[in-house]
Amino acid sequence: MSTHRIVRTTSLIGAMAAGLMSAAAFAQGTTASNDTNAVPPGMTQIQPPKDPLVERREARKVAKDQYHTEKSAAKSQYDQEVGAAKQERHDANKAANETAKQGLQQQSTMKQ
Repeated sequence: MSTHRIVRTTSLIGAMAAGLMSAAAFAQGTTASNDTNAVPPGMTQIQPPKDPLVERREARKVAKDQYHTEKSAAKSQYDQEVGAAKQERHDANKAANETAKQGLQQQSTMKQ
């Protein structure tokens, strides 16, 4: 006689199903009893507690948005200053050209 036992598929499936059902029942029982953030009966929870990683992510998003608004404001101010400087240089060059033309016209009229 052989010492090995033949395991039938139906009995194996039944044992696995029973094990899974007991594991699921155990998991449900442990999560309900170990919940430290549970709201007592008769009270309503206004805002659920946040995960520290979620709080960090939200804080970083706020900081990033603030940085981008400050950066865009500084960039627009810089662009305005550069535009004003270009306009001043353009006006100065125009005035210099006019004075140079007048000087050349006076020299040409004196030569004649």
